[in-house]
Parts: sequence; structure tokens; C-alpha cells
Amino acid sequence: AGDGDMTLFVIDVKEDNMTNKEVNKIINGYKPHKGFFDLSKQPKTLSKLEYAKILDLQNFLAEQNKDREYLQKFNKTQWEKLKEISAQLQRIIFQHWGDSVFD
Repeated sequence: AGDGDMTLFVIDVKEDNMTNKEVNKIINGYKPHKGFFDLSKQPKTLSKLEYAKILDLQNFLAEQNKDREYLQKFNKTQWEKLKEISAQLQRIIFQHWGDSVFD
């Protein structure tokens, strides 16, 4: 797969593959990330599992963002995939949090 092969990632927060213990650990351990939307308040439109998956994905993206300069220079394909995932997550955030993320 070269740089032209961009796999479209689809975020499926409905897929159930986390234990309740893992869900609680993610939710209880969540801390807002600088430069990212604060998702501390769970919307009523999301189940606990869906909420935990969204927090987990944001945690992953925030961690990857720390290496952005390296990725932009040496792994452009990975960086482009991360940007696509981030855009999908942003759409989910606007759908469930709405304008409250700007408060």
C-alpha cells in the first residue's frame, strides 16, 4: 500500500468489545486534552459504552498528536489517516455534544 492507498476508516462506537471495567476506567480516567474538545460531560444520546469509545479514541488521537511533526515528515500516510479519523470524530462530537463543546 503506497501513499495513494487511503483506507477510509469508519468509527463504529456501537460495536461492543469492551468490558464494563474497561469502560469505567476510561470514563473515570478521562482528562481533557489541550487543543481538543472537552468531552467530560456524557451526552444523554450516548450509552456508557459509546461514550467510553469516543473518549478512548480522543485519548488515542491526542497521544498521536504529540508525534505530529515526526509523522508529517516521515509517515505522511499515517498522518493523513489520523486526520481522517479526527474529522470523523469531530462529526460525532458535533452530533452528540453540539455547541456545548464551545462553552
